[in-house]
Amino acid sequence: MSEERPEKRVSFTIRKVAEDELDQVIEINEHSLPEHYWYGFYKYILDEWGDVFLVAEVNNKIVGYIMNRIEETSDKVLMGLENELENQTKPHEGGPLDRLRRIFDVERATVGHVVSIAVLEGYRRMGIGSALLREAIGLMLNHYDVNSIYLEVRVSNNPAIRLYEKFGFVKARIIRGYYRDGEDAYVMVKRIKPITSGGQA
Repeated sequence: MSEERPEKRVSFTIRKVAEDELDQVIEINEHSLPEHYWYGFYKYILDEWGDVFLVAEVNNKIVGYIMNRIEETSDKVLMGLENELENQTKPHEGGPLDRLRRIFDVERATVGHVVSIAVLEGYRRMGIGSALLREAIGLMLNHYDVNSIYLEVRVSNNPAIRLYEKFGFVKARIIRGYYRDGEDAYVMVKRIKPITSGGQA
């Protein structure tokens, strides 16, 4: 998705998706992204987390969507507490007790996961993608009290990476061969809650 700053102005509405609109969402996905999902996956996300599954509408036409889910994790990278990319060049601080804490500290946290976001060509660079992401972040925080939000993005997708960085997402991990064509993915994380002295929110 390419969307840094709006070049055109258009009136659009961000709202929750309805079940009978999933086919339109799937069509946007198939026309906009190389990563596709089966209908049952969209339906599952809608049934479980429909309040954070959003669409953008222009003149009664759905032109974009963002699909999110809520997860529980003990992965400190996804919680926004550690950054593997920084740790590749910076050795872990602390002695044996600190290393044991990293291994056995299994406290879990609620995090948001941006599964997929897309805007139809012809409606990009109008601020729609930014609006979808902004609304989703607010809903995940207010409805689910998430500690952080994360997403995966192709390492070559510089426009999308710049958009996510504008919203405070940071590259925190690389997943080798994540996509079907073999391309790597960055895991980008936005820490929502402040980190206390104990490492948790």
